[in-house]
Parts: sequence; C-alpha cells; structure tokens
Amino acid sequence: MAITPITTPATAPANRTQPSRDAEAPRANGGRPPRTDTVTLGQQPDEAVTYTDPRKAAGTQQQPDVASLLAESDRKAQEMIDLLQGLIQKQGLTWSKVVSGEQRLSADAESIDAARQAISEDGEFGVKKTAERILSFARLGIGDDPAKIATMREAVEKGFNEAKEMLGGNLPEISQKTHDAIMAEFDRWEKEGLPARA
Repeated sequence: MAITPITTPATAPANRTQPSRDAEAPRANGGRPPRTDTVTLGQQPDEAVTYTDPRKAAGTQQQPDVASLLAESDRKAQEMIDLLQGLIQKQGLTWSKVVSGEQRLSADAESIDAARQAISEDGEFGVKKTAERILSFARLGIGDDPAKIATMREAVEKGFNEAKEMLGGNLPEISQKTHDAIMAEFDRWEKEGLPARA
C-alpha cells in the first residue's frame, strides 16, 4: 500500500479527503466531541483511517455527569433507609424516638454488621465518604465563582436542618460530625481558594 501525500485543494485527486482549515486552528468545542478528519491511504477510497486530532483531545476533561452522581447517591441512601425502615417497622418504633434514644432498636447480627460497615470510617455512610459526596456536589454548583461558596454553605446547612427536623430535632452523632467536616472544608475553600474540579 502506497501512501499518497495530501496535496493542495486545487490539485488533489477526487478520492482524497483534505483536512479542513478550521480543523487545524484551535477552537472551543463548547462541550462537543472533538472533530475528526478522514485520510485515505493507497488507491482504494474505502481504505480510510479516521483519527481524533490529538491537539483537541489532549487536556480535554469531561465534566462529571451530575445526574448519574445524584442517582448513585440516592441509590446508596435508599439502601440504608430501607434497612433501617424495615427494622423500625417490624418493631413498631418511630424514627424520631429511635434517634433521640427514647426507643431502642434491636437487630439481628447480620443487620448490625451491615449498619456498622456502612457508617464505619471507610463505609459508604461514614463521615469521610458522605462529606466527600456532598462537597463534590457543592464544588460542581460553585463552578469557578468563589462568591457562591456562601450560597452553597447555606444550602447544605438547610439540608442538615431539614434532616434534624425529620428526626425529631436531633441529629445522630455521625451526622453532626459529617456536618462539621463539611463546614470546615467550606472554611478552607474560603481561606485558601477553591480546589481543582475532579
């Protein structure tokens, strides 16, 4: 197979595809995938190779899919709620009384292990991972505008207050620690600047 050099548009054979001039110049894609060009090698027009312009693909960072992040977060939260709700209903208890300590929730060893794992230091609902999820959403909402940190802080505070009301006026200790970790991170962002987006 011979490689035919690409010639100028005035002399190019009909079966050769020229890269467009705007493909050579850097341009903003506005979130669209990088443009691709086709180059034909040899004499057969159907032996085309398609490539992505590496100048456009390099350094392109895809924004996280917020809808997917929210759906995954909701799924994990629902798993924990279902576990606890089942235990509370079976025992004829109420959420607020269990959270306040007025009623005591009992569970089988398997359920206790699952709950302990979920709220452990590295568990899905431990302080670290819960704070990271909330802060990831907050960081997306703030964008590149540090002035939005205060607005996002207020929104998170509102969420914790609503959870507190749902639970009869008190948050469990793990929730309070998560709240404190998130607020400390907001303080750091205000003092040191916003971290790079993931």
